[in-house]
Amino acid sequence: MIIPFFITHAGCPHQCVFCNQKNITGELRPPDPSSLPHSIRKFLEVRGDGQPAQVAFYGGSFTALPVDTQRSYLEAVRPFIRSGAIESIRLSTRPDFITHDILAFLKQYSVTTIELGAQSMDDEVLRRARRGHTSSDTRNAFQLIRAESFVAGLQLMPGLPGDTPDTFRETVTQVISLKPDFIRIYPALVIKDTPLTELYRAGRYAPLSLEEAVVQCHTAVKRFEQAGIEVIRVGLQPTEELERPGTIVAGPWHPAFRQLVDSLRFLEAMSALLTRGSASGAVTFFVNPADISSAIGQKHGNIKKIKEQYGMDAKIMSDTAVPRGAVRTSTSCNAADVGL
Repeated sequence: MIIPFFITHAGCPHQCVFCNQKNITGELRPPDPSSLPHSIRKFLEVRGDGQPAQVAFYGGSFTALPVDTQRSYLEAVRPFIRSGAIESIRLSTRPDFITHDILAFLKQYSVTTIELGAQSMDDEVLRRARRGHTSSDTRNAFQLIRAESFVAGLQLMPGLPGDTPDTFRETVTQVISLKPDFIRIYPALVIKDTPLTELYRAGRYAPLSLEEAVVQCHTAVKRFEQAGIEVIRVGLQPTEELERPGTIVAGPWHPAFRQLVDSLRFLEAMSALLTRGSASGAVTFFVNPADISSAIGQKHGNIKKIKEQYGMDAKIMSDTAVPRGAVRTSTSCNAADVGL
């Protein structure tokens, strides 16, 4: 269980073109450190299973905060760590605010996981996004984090100004070479009251379409997982503020974006089974019960596409014997599993 606190835009030394944390998270200002113990107790009471949890500081750039402010937040959590109710702390920050001294300080407070907002490994994309750091900053910070044995994650944002399928593909290649423990992917959206909105309305920026974003993320997820790197999130978490009419001006928003990505992966797997054989008429695919929705696709999209592409009626059924992420068909065309 993760107990999240959003330090909205706190510590950030730059206004990135895509960023409006208030409109994304619904939080107007960072929480006061004195309020954390009460919030943590409430989370723990709701959970009620007695298992240790992890406190997370999201939004903003935690390590860019004044040291006394960082200490106030971390000290508020420390009693729960000493009691065993909280096992560790995780935080997100910028690549250019990581040093040996910062990491030594964080270790004193049981911080175990650090996520870097890399966004891209292309310096021109970073410049146009007004990130204020370079790809070298990301590599250097990541190596420091790794050397100090933190769990290390990276956040990426395809579709920023100047980004292309080729530059994002190269970003994925460079990130794989760093071997992070996990990845988050957030396709760029045009959020109200951001510089990106001005660029979009002036005709100087065109966001990815939903289909383009799904295809790029699908390819990236597949490459990361083939490299043994877990992708823990694809697409922004829906919030009341984010889904309020007018908050998202343009861009590839979908409240179930990850499912769209996974559905494309299942469609590829099912198509691979069909092209290997000579089945005709109808086909039944079997997937793990947890994969049923993704395999069927939004509005039965995968079933419709199989009908269109192969002239076959498809049925997708659950089978606990099928591993997660695999597809099996009992038709004459194939009896094997295809993994995603």
